[in-house]
Amino acid sequence: MLQIFRRHSYSWGTRVLLLLLGGVFALFFGSWGAASYFTRVRPAAQVGCYTYLHLFTMPGCQTITPGQIDSATVDLRREIQNVYGDRSQQMLQAANLRQMALEQLIDQTLINREAARLGLHISDDELVRVIASQTAFQVDGRFNVQKYDEVLRTNDLEPSVFESKTRERILSDTVRQMVTQAVQVSQDEARAEFNRFGEKLSLAYLEFPYSQFAARVNPTEKQIVKYYDDNREQFREPERIRLELIRYDPDVLGANQTPSPEDLQANYERNLNTQFTHPEQVRARHILVAVSPDASAAERASAKAKAEELLQKVKSGADFAKLAQQFSDDPGTKDRGGELGYFARGEMVKPFEDAAFKLTPGQVTLVQSQYGYHIVQLEEIKSASQDTFEQAKPKIVAALKQKMGSDLARQDVEQDLAAALEGRDFKQLARKRSLVAVETAYVSEQDSIKGAESEPKLLAEAFKFGKGDIRAITDTSVPFLVKLVDRQPAQLPAFSKIEEKVRTAYVRQRAASLATDAAEAVLKQIKGPADFDSAATMNHLQIHTTGDFARAERQVPGIGPFAEATEAAAMVPKIPATLDRVLENEGNSYIFKVVERKLPSDQEWKAAGPTFTQQFLEQRRASAWVNFVNNLKRATPIAVNSDFVGQNPSPSSM
Repeated sequence: MLQIFRRHSYSWGTRVLLLLLGGVFALFFGSWGAASYFTRVRPAAQVGCYTYLHLFTMPGCQTITPGQIDSATVDLRREIQNVYGDRSQQMLQAANLRQMALEQLIDQTLINREAARLGLHISDDELVRVIASQTAFQVDGRFNVQKYDEVLRTNDLEPSVFESKTRERILSDTVRQMVTQAVQVSQDEARAEFNRFGEKLSLAYLEFPYSQFAARVNPTEKQIVKYYDDNREQFREPERIRLELIRYDPDVLGANQTPSPEDLQANYERNLNTQFTHPEQVRARHILVAVSPDASAAERASAKAKAEELLQKVKSGADFAKLAQQFSDDPGTKDRGGELGYFARGEMVKPFEDAAFKLTPGQVTLVQSQYGYHIVQLEEIKSASQDTFEQAKPKIVAALKQKMGSDLARQDVEQDLAAALEGRDFKQLARKRSLVAVETAYVSEQDSIKGAESEPKLLAEAFKFGKGDIRAITDTSVPFLVKLVDRQPAQLPAFSKIEEKVRTAYVRQRAASLATDAAEAVLKQIKGPADFDSAATMNHLQIHTTGDFARAERQVPGIGPFAEATEAAAMVPKIPATLDRVLENEGNSYIFKVVERKLPSDQEWKAAGPTFTQQFLEQRRASAWVNFVNNLKRATPIAVNSDFVGQNPSPSSM
């Protein structure tokens, strides 16, 4: 057959036969099947790939390639650097960008599939409109083709790729809007949540610490042995391993690297319009006179009159900050004198933003938004600017050194893995790189390794090793070379080895039981709230008081986390009231009296309600979107090849 193909390699018959074979492969192995047979490309993930009789993949299967993950990882890194600036390096070290990139690609694939099912598509006209509206591509407020090409070129973006991603983003926004706009919040729902969130409790309680009863517990050896036999799983020691490892820290490896002048200049030019260009910003204060969305015309007029009165006071020389502290309905800024800090265009609601950017420092104005009336005072203007090469150079050097260190880390861990497999000592390998080889104590899978507390995947992967195995673990924020030195299987220690531990556990359990019995006995003496103090006096118990605290915190002052107590206190029908049962926490027992329970006042609701309602609505909509995407994931088969997730992207310019 191969000879026939060679002999007739340019004949139409051969071409038709090849096309037919491709069709057969596409039918029997899905859209990936034919490509993978001829090109041997392995996908990093497959989405919506249904198989028939486990023999072939049905049409509709979509794949995510390692190259797509590489590209998305670079985009994600750039986005984090642009948003977080100087703090980005710390965030990048703690994040698994490839995993995040893959999750984004899977989500986008699912959204695209659902949009196609719903018959949604983005027209070329809509794509052009969205791109043309972006200020980065405009000159004097109008779209400019040369500017568009320049921005894409400096960011290493192909127009076709950028336009494809923009189309996907618009499509995602369209689907998101369909999902979220269906979610509404009534005033009753918002008020109920506001009440729950802002409810204040004041409790009194009697405490029965188990430690005060421990001296009464004097177990015999027979009782302790029986407790050990009855609770063996409580004392079982988990499986533990001991590791030797080297952490390939990019900061250490890149410290002695020197980026070339050409690389520094290229990085500056590439990122000039993103990292090193700063839009105009203003710093302002405001006083909010809140207006509820369902306010009557009279209420709106009253709020406007109050705002105008405050505006006149400011214009007459009154201290803006003091007025904000006294009169503003914005709980987030009033204590700071209405200070909003610096903000650029697009960060505030549009009427507020438009007004603020028209002012000069010291000027004040009144503007209306969906939240009510704002008295706005401009404090400072920070003009748009671009960092010079010399200003940007320290940041560029740090970024390139970190990248060079990351590249070295990937390269060095692979070289050292080969050397370690040939018998080279970890300490020698580490010393050569100015790194440190660490040998851990025995750790369980629930423990953490000192110095690698933020790397849970390190232990998860190491527990898959056999004794003596040496591997490179790269599915972490930095690569590690790891050797499993020893493994201790899960075991139940002999009673003789942990007798004191068993004794302590037995005493605590019995003491806690005695504490509960004592509390139950006192509770029986309390027939009503008025008996709480007399029962405490009669039993020589101290009454502890909490003062006012927020129910939503689910913590009792003086005790700590105690959701059972806060929820029980919120449910009693009458105040004051003693809870009708003893509550236990950390072995201690408590009797609670609900002294006071205060819902937020109507005035507090009037002041904070509009802002809270909007935030509550946004939270509900965000949850609805997350649930929507998660439901798509649950309804669609998704297969991930973890080998590709742990790999770092191919070296690329920053």
